[in-house]
Amino acid sequence: MLLLILQAAPLWAGVSKRSVAIVVDQTTLEKCRTSLETYSASLVRDGLNPVVVPDKWGIPDSIRKALFDLYRNRNLEGAVLVGDIPVAMVRDAHHLTTAFKMDPRRPWDQSSVPSDRFYDDFDLKFYYLKRDSIYPLYYYYSLAYDGPQEIGCDIYSARVKAPTTPGKTKYELISDYFFKVVREKEQRRKMDQLTFFAGHGYNSSCMIARMDEKRALTEQFSFLQNQAQGLNYFDYTWDDNVKYRLLAELARKDLDLAILHHHGSEDLQLLNGSPISSSTQVWIDLARKFFRGKIRNSRDTTATKKYYLENYPIPEAWVNDAFDKALMEKDSLEDLGVDMQIADLYGYEPGVPVIVFDACFNGSFHLDDYISGHYIFNPGSTVVVKANSVNTLQDVWTDQLIGLLGLGVSVGNWARGQLTLESHLIGDPTWRFQGCTEVKPDLNEALTSRKSDVKMWRKLMRHPHPEVKSLAMKMLFENGALSPGELLRVMQEEKQATVRLMAFNLIKKSAGEELVSAIHLGLYDNYELLRRLSAMTAGQNGSPLLLDDVFTLRIQPGLPRRVDFQLNDASAIFGKEEAIAAFEKALKGRTGKWYENETRQLVSFRSTMENREKGFRDLLDPAVPLKAKRFTITSLRNSCDPAYLDTLFTYYKGLGEQDQKVLLVEALGWYTYSWKKGEIRDFLRSQLETEKDERVRQELIRSVSRLK
Repeated sequence: MLLLILQAAPLWAGVSKRSVAIVVDQTTLEKCRTSLETYSASLVRDGLNPVVVPDKWGIPDSIRKALFDLYRNRNLEGAVLVGDIPVAMVRDAHHLTTAFKMDPRRPWDQSSVPSDRFYDDFDLKFYYLKRDSIYPLYYYYSLAYDGPQEIGCDIYSARVKAPTTPGKTKYELISDYFFKVVREKEQRRKMDQLTFFAGHGYNSSCMIARMDEKRALTEQFSFLQNQAQGLNYFDYTWDDNVKYRLLAELARKDLDLAILHHHGSEDLQLLNGSPISSSTQVWIDLARKFFRGKIRNSRDTTATKKYYLENYPIPEAWVNDAFDKALMEKDSLEDLGVDMQIADLYGYEPGVPVIVFDACFNGSFHLDDYISGHYIFNPGSTVVVKANSVNTLQDVWTDQLIGLLGLGVSVGNWARGQLTLESHLIGDPTWRFQGCTEVKPDLNEALTSRKSDVKMWRKLMRHPHPEVKSLAMKMLFENGALSPGELLRVMQEEKQATVRLMAFNLIKKSAGEELVSAIHLGLYDNYELLRRLSAMTAGQNGSPLLLDDVFTLRIQPGLPRRVDFQLNDASAIFGKEEAIAAFEKALKGRTGKWYENETRQLVSFRSTMENREKGFRDLLDPAVPLKAKRFTITSLRNSCDPAYLDTLFTYYKGLGEQDQKVLLVEALGWYTYSWKKGEIRDFLRSQLETEKDERVRQELIRSVSRLK
């Protein structure tokens, strides 16, 4: 088959109305033509229309326009970005990420978010800033202050970008990869085996979270209800060097999906912590290694050694051998065994076709080398991964609608509704598992061609499969055909946990008057993730109607660890006197050692609240340095503190320093779920009437839009 290439006007092949664009740079097109032809033919066999779009421009705007034209005129479903396709480095859009809040004064290549939402969300509006002088593929854009402030992907997208691999050129890797995809598609694989993993410290190492995730996955994948095996779980506590177990598990030829929860970086999967042992000698050896490392890594090794000997009761013999070559090599090898390194993946052949990396930076495709890329560019069976280009929040619904993969929905069509600014598919987004006949009509077709068919989605909302019901709810909500009141009834009546969580998620997105009731229901739900996200949202909302719930639950001995973490944060955003009174009320009449400890916590809580109050009071003190005030303002992006709004408004009105004004307005835009959202929006609107500085005006417009 000849490549079908988009020139001035597209040509078409196949009979399906759904099309997929293959955007490829000119050099990769020439060097990988045969494999691209083979991949294109496989898309036709899948019932899709492939259109190859050569990147003859090298400019993100031109590529975006070509994709939009295909979307508008030829029912474009998704795009595969192959080779050296320009990267949109997005600024002024931290609120579209889950966690990224880097100071924009840092170097732009670090403080911008590499994001393909530029290519797959056509409603978003961007202003071009500049091209990077060192990294020519980086193009910097500002998310427009006068455009949409939320993501709603119109198509899916995925990168096929080869990482640096010894002995192979990037063109060889890309060619080999597409031949592999075609080979794997010919297997017409059904899904019946999955694994999920938890690394050190992730979600506070809460086992209740993992127990409930297993229960939820059993709901989401119906085949797990009909067989004894099919779902594996393991975590970092099983081995001192768990990466070897993980590599063995992912190499299984019968494994279909792996969900990996752990911390990470662009070149590491952070898996293990300190070994768990009952041996005194093991802990002594670990302590000695710790002190050796501190000395080796210090600028002044003599001073550092002196510091530790004086401040810790350790014998000098523990650190005298810090620079012994044999010991340094041993320590280094032990360190390498703790986490997954890129070098561990050279020559590795994973057997699982789809992997989800719930980790920071593992999907940094804009770099020359990134660890998740090594899972697909090899002779193994992995064809697509989902990973993040920057850091990500731990407390997110990683598995949202993931059961759709078991119903034959393609990875791209599944991921499209879950994409944040930082999350990306790497590999073939058209991959799908075969053989499912549970659902009619075909969900891939429905998600592309019948997105606005309210009647169809209403019918599917009655489907017994929880993932179909949840998807239908989401599509109806996006069409404005499902009210928060109806969703609240779902939370009250639905037996399946993931459906209740979807209802909560949509109520939160609407952020209306039903949100406080939904938070209240969620705080007492038996599904840990729903409780956790409700606790987190309670901290973002801050309504006094939630005050007693937050403190009553905070002191419960059976509280899951991550829910406890979120409630501790939530308890600190109420007014000082009200919060302390609620804490005392929750403890009243409680006896026993557990509650004695909580009473001691009340003492430190008082101190925390007093320091917080002082921080806001200092905003109005001209003697307090601007740097200290800046910290108080930027922390609002995490706390969304509603108790001192009057102080913040007064501070703003007295500001003459424009940078600080912009900073405060931007911080107030984070109060998306606050019970004071309307009051903040009204204040910002009032300032627009008199504000003359254009930069401040733009931030005011952006924040008002965010608080809609």
